[in-house]
Amino acid sequence: AWHAGKSWWRGVTDVNSASVGIEIAHPGHGFGYPPFPDEQIGALIPLVADIVKRHGMTRGNVVGHSDIAPARKQDPGELFPWAQLAKLRLALPRPTKNLMDPHWTDGGFLLALERFGYDVSDRLAAVVAFQRRFRPELIDGEIDGECRSLLLALLLPQPQGDG
Repeated sequence: AWHAGKSWWRGVTDVNSASVGIEIAHPGHGFGYPPFPDEQIGALIPLVADIVKRHGMTRGNVVGHSDIAPARKQDPGELFPWAQLAKLRLALPRPTKNLMDPHWTDGGFLLALERFGYDVSDRLAAVVAFQRRFRPELIDGEIDGECRSLLLALLLPQPQGDG
């Protein structure tokens, strides 16, 4: 299905032909952005598990629309229960252990963010998308020590998180 539109993830420029998209019915940011219903997530988890198993996907490639098209998409957004998926090893966990700030310049952070998978052609959109996914409590588009620490941990062979 044509779910991704113009998108980019880990160097793949035609994400539609290289992915399985799941559309989650949700009003989104423009309509109050309510939490996702437990029943909806309960139905989503076995679907994601089946897709991951069937296609031999790594959990680093289970991403949201905002990850693959940060300049155009905000979904699933900061209220999406990524931690719940991570605990089931269906998505990357937010790093929480042994975090250290590599003190990259903003340019260095953007190079690392691109290496991780994001399209960084729109700097602010890419940082906001990263924050929606890995630091949802503060989405300000600013590259700071916490963002650098999270990204460094994600680039290590074994992300140190709760999932």
